Amino acid sequence: MNKTATLLGLAGLIPFVGLTAMMYQPWAIGLFMTYSAVILSFLGGIHWGVALRDTDWRNNWRLCLCMLPSLLAWLALALPVEVALTLLLLSYAAWWLYDFMQLAIADYRRLRRCLTLVVLACHGSWLYFYV
Repeated sequence: MNKTATLLGLAGLIPFVGLTAMMYQPWAIGLFMTYSAVILSFLGGIHWGVALRDTDWRNNWRLCLCMLPSLLAWLALALPVEVALTLLLLSYAAWWLYDFMQLAIADYRRLRRCLTLVVLACHGSWLYFYV
C-alpha cells in the first residue's frame, strides 16, 4: 500500500482517539460524532470511486449501496447520542465486512482492519461513557 495513504489513514485516527481521550469535556461528543459521520461517508466514497473506475464492478445496486454510509452518518447526527453512537459503531462494523467481501486488496484490508478496530474501540468507549 502507498506509504502516504497508510500515514494519512493512521493520522485520521487522531481525532477519534484525541476526542475519546477528552470525553469528559461536554463539547467533545459533538465533534466526535461529526468527525465519525464524515469519515463513514468517506468510506462509501471509496467504493463509489472504484465503481466509476472499474466497469466490470459497476452496477446500479453497487452505486446505490455506496450511498448508504453517507445516509447512515447523516441520520446518526439527528439521533440521540446513545442511538447515534450505536448506529455509527454498527455502520463501521458492517462496512468493514462489506469492504472485506468486495475489495480483495490485501494491503487495503490490513489497513482498514487496523483503522476500523481503533474506530470501533473509540465508539465503544463513548457508548460505555454514555450508558
